[in-house]
Amino acid sequence: MTGNLFLKGDARLHFAILNEDGNVRMWLYKDKGGDGIRINNGIDGGGEFVFHKNGGFYSPSSLHAAAATMAVDGNIWGTRWKTGGAWLWDTIVEQLVARDSNISTRATWDWVNQNFVNNITLGEEVYYSPGSNTVSWAFHAPAGHVLTGINISDTGSNSADNVNGVYYKPIQKKVNGVTMTIAG
Repeated sequence: MTGNLFLKGDARLHFAILNEDGNVRMWLYKDKGGDGIRINNGIDGGGEFVFHKNGGFYSPSSLHAAAATMAVDGNIWGTRWKTGGAWLWDTIVEQLVARDSNISTRATWDWVNQNFVNNITLGEEVYYSPGSNTVSWAFHAPAGHVLTGINISDTGSNSADNVNGVYYKPIQKKVNGVTMTIAG
C-alpha cells in the first residue's frame, strides 16, 4: 500500500492488527470528542495506553525511559540518587533512617526534662514585722525571695500611715520533678 489510509465516520473506528488466526493483536482508535488516542494490546493484554489531548500520557503499568523506571505506585528507579540504581522511595527512607538513628546524640525530651527548668512557682508566704510601728526599719528579702505584699495600719486622720510589715515568698524552680528555691 502507498499513500494515506483514511477511516471516515463519527462513530468509533478501529485500526486493528490481527494474527493469522483472527485474534486482534492491537487496536488503535480515537473516539470523537474522546480524551485522546488509545492503543490497546488486544489479545496480549496489558490494558490501554492513552495519549491525551492535553499532552498527558497514561500507561496501565510501569514507564521506562532508558534505565529509569516509573512504577505504578509512583516510585522511580534510577541512577540519579545511587550509582548502581535504586528506588527513590527506598533511598529517601535510607536517608531518614540514617538521620533518625543518630537521634540519641541529640537532646531527647527525657534529657531536657531532667536538665532544664520546666516550671517556676512561688513558695510558702512569709511575714516580717519589726514588732512595733514606732521604730524605723529596713528590710531586704532573703536571697531567692521576692516581696509579695505590705501590711499598713491607719493611725488616724492627722498622721501618716505606718508600715507594720511585709510579705515575701521564695522563688522556686522545678527540674527533673524536684522543686527547689533559687539561689540569690
